[in-house]
Amino acid sequence: MIRQILCAGSLNVDLTFQVPRMPEEHEKLRCGEGGLSCGGSAANTAYWLAKLGIETRMLGCVGEDMFGALCIDSLEAVGIDVQLIQRTPKATTGMAAIFVNPSSKRMVTSGGANAHFEAGRVSYGVFGPGAHLHVATSLNSVALPLLRMARQAGATTSCDLDGGPRQELHTLVDFCLMNRADLTRWLGFTGFDEAQKRLGSSSHLIVTQGERGASALSEGAEVFASAFAAQVVDRTGGGDAFDAGFLYALAQGSRMATCLRLGLFMAAGVIGGAGARPDTVDLAEPRRLVEVF
Repeated sequence: MIRQILCAGSLNVDLTFQVPRMPEEHEKLRCGEGGLSCGGSAANTAYWLAKLGIETRMLGCVGEDMFGALCIDSLEAVGIDVQLIQRTPKATTGMAAIFVNPSSKRMVTSGGANAHFEAGRVSYGVFGPGAHLHVATSLNSVALPLLRMARQAGATTSCDLDGGPRQELHTLVDFCLMNRADLTRWLGFTGFDEAQKRLGSSSHLIVTQGERGASALSEGAEVFASAFAAQVVDRTGGGDAFDAGFLYALAQGSRMATCLRLGLFMAAGVIGGAGARPDTVDLAEPRRLVEVF
């Protein structure tokens, strides 16, 4: 039974511009609205897990600047244990510039302090009984040692990595989450069976497919769930929210179909609001869905 989830990976500040279309080269496009908020894939997932009532800890790194303090405060405010967040003088806190409209999203990121997380400063003791580690970072130097440590301590693991997990991670991950574009980048084509062969029979592959929904593949059997209807405002953070909903249901011991539905519900709620952490998501509904299914 999962009693605590540790999220490892990026903490950023997001500078978001709501644009009518993407700008042309050298064009100064006037947007209707812009805003500064906290983000980062792992931090967003941790945020929603805590809001859903899961005991959550965050592992990552920020700079010794005002944005780093803002990122930490935003997580601590919803009850996340932030003691494992490191601070470094070597780089500024990660930043993302995001251009969004209902049909598209473009993003430029500066990893900054995220690359300076020192996994060697984390003790095995943090992965106690009932712990689950979720890794969301493209940095192998962060993901690999933490996943090894979690495995050796007996924790279950999951990942959501840009372009799919590297070969050395395949045997360390119980649940591999990605979107269909990541699956294609990872394999060079879209193929669940080939992905399952790479991961091995003990891993579960979960792939989100936009408006179609999401699929899970394990031991050759596929489970599918349809997407919830959503009036798209901003796609930022939808995948991170899916991960949170999926892991929330997993922690309740739910079957795979329910885990997919909870993930899709959270994703629909987030993309229906502005930013990665809108305050318009119905957080009572996931608990009801777990009880029903």
